[in-house]
Amino acid sequence: MYQHTLQTVSGMHGGFFQRIFVAATVVVSMAFGAGHACAAPLKVSAGTTPSSVPNAFLDMKTHEIEGVMPDVIRAIGKREGFDVSFDVIPFSALIQSVVSDKIDLIVAGMTPTPKRAEVIDFSQPVAEFGKGIIVNAADKNNYRTIQDLKGTVVGAGVGEETSDELVQLGIFKDVKLYNTGADMARDVALGRITAAFNDYPVWKAQEAAGTLQGTRVVDGFTPLRKVPIAFGVKKGNTELLSKINDGLAKIKADGTLDKILKKWKFVD
Repeated sequence: MYQHTLQTVSGMHGGFFQRIFVAATVVVSMAFGAGHACAAPLKVSAGTTPSSVPNAFLDMKTHEIEGVMPDVIRAIGKREGFDVSFDVIPFSALIQSVVSDKIDLIVAGMTPTPKRAEVIDFSQPVAEFGKGIIVNAADKNNYRTIQDLKGTVVGAGVGEETSDELVQLGIFKDVKLYNTGADMARDVALGRITAAFNDYPVWKAQEAAGTLQGTRVVDGFTPLRKVPIAFGVKKGNTELLSKINDGLAKIKADGTLDKILKKWKFVD
């Protein structure tokens, strides 16, 4: 039936209908081409932490997600053609969120470990850092290694690997454990402990913000070890992981990464 009708029409006004068909085809092709050319960038949903300065945090003044890891992923997105939207999620829930597809990507100060690598895939390391110390502002001792603190009372975070390592060293008078860095800083300022251990960039960010009154960050202190931080994706999400690693290589090569790390005091 379709062929017969087409032949009949061709015999009467075939040229007219052919022109209409060709014009419509061109319009559709142009519309598709324009839509393809102006297609919106890929959208990537990221989970990040609310208050891990300077790794990733919500700036309460601007209501924007800030920090070294958000800056890095935005720079990567520009190179690789994707935009990032952020959901604020507690650190302890980030892995489950990416595994359950609530988010595509973890953007936080997360260190790759064998246990975490069992359930998510990590990008190449973005940066690495060790634990730094703060001491009382009046303490002028030149602390350079852990042995310089032998026989003193020090503080560290509850549940952190560093806390266990400090206890196992057996060189301190006492190792007190704290839930927050603010509590540690207060006790340093009050002279209750000699030094407090936390991520060096965290101490530097708080120092810059003026929240470490009565204390000072000891620059040049050699940490027990340094740990990397990286982005995390659901296992098997090789497409996104490849884009992140490719973009990371690009911003390392053009100096963008180094500028971001210096901005957030990860490097001098």
